[in-house]
Amino acid sequence: MTPLALLVGLAGLSQSESAAFLKMSPSSIDKMSRGVRSTPPGILEALRALIERQAEIAGATLDMIEKGEPETVELGYPADDHEAQSLGWPCVSAWAGMAARIVAESPVPVRLVPRGTTVATAAAVDIHDRHRR
Repeated sequence: MTPLALLVGLAGLSQSESAAFLKMSPSSIDKMSRGVRSTPPGILEALRALIERQAEIAGATLDMIEKGEPETVELGYPADDHEAQSLGWPCVSAWAGMAARIVAESPVPVRLVPRGTTVATAAAVDIHDRHRR
């Protein structure tokens, strides 16, 4: 077990998804995850930034849920990696890492639906737009 393996897991990424996100080969990620190869500078920071973003967006969404006091929440999910990337996520799994935080901490039941106009999607788009500026 290595810090890289822990962060990849916390972000919700597979080794191949983390390789694509970090612009490295899957073999390199595998070797770094097992401690066979050292992790280059910046790799852990990139994963930490993704995890921080997941937490920030989940937190903003949870704040919206608590303020609105709905009986249930619909959370719109991206259909594929291309759609996830249009929302600013490297892949669906990275989006799912954020969504899992919402499901785990929501005071009301959460229903996952195909992406559309939902409170969570609005929060994600707002934060993504702020990061782009």
